[in-house]
Amino acid sequence: MAMGEKQIAELSEMLHSSRSEVRGMVMWEGVKSLRMKIALEKYVNEEFSLCRAAEFVGVSIQQMARYLAERGVSFFRQSIEEAELDVKEAEGWLSNAHSC
Repeated sequence: MAMGEKQIAELSEMLHSSRSEVRGMVMWEGVKSLRMKIALEKYVNEEFSLCRAAEFVGVSIQQMARYLAERGVSFFRQSIEEAELDVKEAEGWLSNAHSC
């Protein structure tokens, strides 16, 4: 029995599934892993947004953000200056909301 077949048989027993089901699971996990790596690369190169990366892989935006964070990639693309401007703008909205 080939090395991979022995492991498939072992997983088949552990999961109480057929060998073909296990092969399908292994293939899907491999495809998903490869798509995650591609999405990460495209996200870093600004070819994909966070939403597009998640869509490409077939996971939620939260799962994609977690995957990026686990690999040290920030999913925030705003500079500190842009974030500070957003805070000032939000503070302006709040102060205007209280004056009604």
